[in-house]
Amino acid sequence: MAVTAAKSVMAFRVLTMAVDLCRLTTRTMNVNAGHERTSKARIIHQIQLIRGITDYTSDSTN
Repeated sequence: MAVTAAKSVMAFRVLTMAVDLCRLTTRTMNVNAGHERTSKARIIHQIQLIRGITDYTSDSTN
């Protein structure tokens, strides 16, 4: 009986750790996804600025 109880407790602890790990990785992925979106938005904005500067410069020389 004690062995069965010990196995049950161990299984519960492993399950709890797995759930915690899953939540941690999901949260981390969500944070990284948000950071990735922000980084992409910054890069796109910078490319648009550079494109605007080069378009203005090429129009001025013609």
